[in-house]
Amino acid sequence: MSRHRFIQVDLLSDAAFSRGEGTAGVVDVEVEHDDLGLPFLGGKTLRGLLRDSWLSMRHCFPELAQAAERIFGPEGDCQERSIVHIGDAVVDGTTRQWIEAAVKRKNRPIPPMAVLEALTDIRRQTSEERATGAPAETTLRSVRVIVRGLTLRAPLHWLADPTDHEIRCLALALLATRHAGLGRTRGRGHICLTLDGDLEKTLQVAQGPVAKMPLAGSLGKIG
Repeated sequence: MSRHRFIQVDLLSDAAFSRGEGTAGVVDVEVEHDDLGLPFLGGKTLRGLLRDSWLSMRHCFPELAQAAERIFGPEGDCQERSIVHIGDAVVDGTTRQWIEAAVKRKNRPIPPMAVLEALTDIRRQTSEERATGAPAETTLRSVRVIVRGLTLRAPLHWLADPTDHEIRCLALALLATRHAGLGRTRGRGHICLTLDGDLEKTLQVAQGPVAKMPLAGSLGKIG
């Protein structure tokens, strides 16, 4: 079987992939971004999302238990014995090259913060007083979000040739992972994950050779 090269992350809504800290004087919660100002989703975070999705559905696919262990590693694994490593989900190489050239050029370079602001927005929220429904004092927070429509790609580094069952296990976890980041209950972080950016191929792989029902028709029920 040919090895799949990357996982594509399509943002269907604004998303807040938090870095666990804010930017003084700008936002209370900052998104993950690199030195060029380009937002990204960490590979370890993406792997954790996929593993959680698989654990929530594994009872439906007992025949894939061994394959899942090879894809996600055994429980409590601290040695990363998986046959595939997932890199950070970043913008495509061509876009990054153009941005890097604009940021590092000698004449009128673009500040990395300007790049970040072009791809993000700031949302503000506050808690409510239960008794009155009015905004609670000192609870106003600002959160930076990546605007919907951005596409990220996480490279797959295979350490061994995957079997059909192992690829199917990965595809199922991708389709079942529908949200990421902060504010999931507020409509943020709705994502679509696919193998090599091909939803149809991902559906076919997840369906398996002996599927009893078309997975495409039940995709909306996942997550």
